[in-house]
Amino acid sequence: MNIAIVSAVFPPYRGGIGAVAQAHARMLALKGQNISMFTPNYGQGAYVGDASYKIELLQPKLKYGNAAWVPQLESQLKDFDAVILQYPFFGGMRAVYNAKKKYGFKLILNYNMDVVGSGLKGLVFWYATKFFLPRIVKIADVVLASSEDYARHSDLGRLWSNDKKFQVVPIGVDLNKFKPDPSARLRLGRDDKGMVLFVGGLDRAHYFKGVEYLIKAMPLVSMDAKFVIAGKGDRMEQYEKQAQNLGVADRVTFAGGVSDEELVALYQNAAVTVLPSIDQSESFGIVLAESMACGTPVITSNLPGVRSVYQDGVSGITIPVRDEKALANAINFIVTNPSKHAAMGKSARKLCETRYTGESIGNTLLTLCGVQ
Repeated sequence: MNIAIVSAVFPPYRGGIGAVAQAHARMLALKGQNISMFTPNYGQGAYVGDASYKIELLQPKLKYGNAAWVPQLESQLKDFDAVILQYPFFGGMRAVYNAKKKYGFKLILNYNMDVVGSGLKGLVFWYATKFFLPRIVKIADVVLASSEDYARHSDLGRLWSNDKKFQVVPIGVDLNKFKPDPSARLRLGRDDKGMVLFVGGLDRAHYFKGVEYLIKAMPLVSMDAKFVIAGKGDRMEQYEKQAQNLGVADRVTFAGGVSDEELVALYQNAAVTVLPSIDQSESFGIVLAESMACGTPVITSNLPGVRSVYQDGVSGITIPVRDEKALANAINFIVTNPSKHAAMGKSARKLCETRYTGESIGNTLLTLCGVQ
């Protein structure tokens, strides 16, 4: 089959939607399908693809940050049997909608996250969510969400039903790549057994990651713990200054953008990975599944979707939103209880082996695309 995947962002930009699009492309290509990845060209350098699928760069007619208007996409979807639209993509949804009506391909809408904003941007988000989301959901053949917990609590919730059109398909990880490895400490040239890890974008688009609450928690955490914040963006300097003002600059390393190999080693070396997100722009947290696959437990905010990625108290710990004291207590519990940490890590890996395997998720996508 000829399958198109449409996404507003794609690596090298690091973010959940692009990572999901990339994972879908790889999974389906490995299953022998002809995959074309459509994404705007923001001029960010070489796009990170795979020889097994094609990347079709769309030149934006208009662009603002990670948003791009690409009406030419409509005609380029003519010869596809199925199209997977990674929502949200406001500059591309109309083109996909029109193409679906014109060419009749099977449309799979993958709902990644709610969008939250203020001012003019917030008005655009509100209009698209209230008036256009119902239309694209109605015309779609399949609507996917990473968890029913998130789907029913998100803006999609008013449209979600028990109809077979609505399906839960979690985000998979490569368990051969992300796996436990005690030698990771040697490869990193360090032995921080109490390393607390955060992985995520540090730009304005990822304001919702809650990095400021992690930094607020640092003075309350055992001195045995060291922190690594992996990611880059225009807010990094702001976070560095916050760490200096709180007197914890010597306990935290801002690692910037890291390679895939370094990222795996960081997960393997960490005592815990934290994701203290603050609103429902966070729907799943791929970093959680990646960390768990490496045998590292997680700590997250009590948000729909995110809290369902793991088992609270078994493979991770759930804390209230915007609560640095609770975050510090959870970190202290894991860092100062080696036996509990080890048990949670084993449970995390086992959960990934049953729920987040790329092989099974790839098979599910194949079926949903109509491949017999």
